[in-house]
Amino acid sequence: MNRRYVDVVLGSVLIAAAILILTRDGLAQGGVETQLGSMFMPRVVAGFILIFSAMIAITSLRQIIAQSALAPQETIATEGLGGVLIYVGIFAAYWWLLPTLGFVVATSAAMFAIAVLLGGRSWLAMAAVSIVIPVVTFYGCRELIRVYLPGWSL
Repeated sequence: MNRRYVDVVLGSVLIAAAILILTRDGLAQGGVETQLGSMFMPRVVAGFILIFSAMIAITSLRQIIAQSALAPQETIATEGLGGVLIYVGIFAAYWWLLPTLGFVVATSAAMFAIAVLLGGRSWLAMAAVSIVIPVVTFYGCRELIRVYLPGWSL
């Protein structure tokens, strides 16, 4: 697959999203209100996304128009994308199950599944890390910064 086409399409999508963020006022509801407004930081980030996406898309578009030869790193190997689809499926299941199972259970399961997918060797270490990190994150957010992550709702 030609990476130049991917760069142009993805750059165009990101440019459109950045323009949407830069031009819409009602996107942040209930955000932290400062003297600069609640949309200040999202607009700064959108500005950087716009600049960097334009740089990548314009460079690739120029090379497509000039029909220059592809460098080896500009070819994307498409065989073996089954793992990527499984990865996306894990995150879709995580997103869907998070409100029901809660942060700790859903995140532990997702972390363990991704560790298995990536070829983790030590089942005990994978299980320990998959349980300890979400538990520490859940209680740290709740007790230290007063951010309440989804809890178990079954």
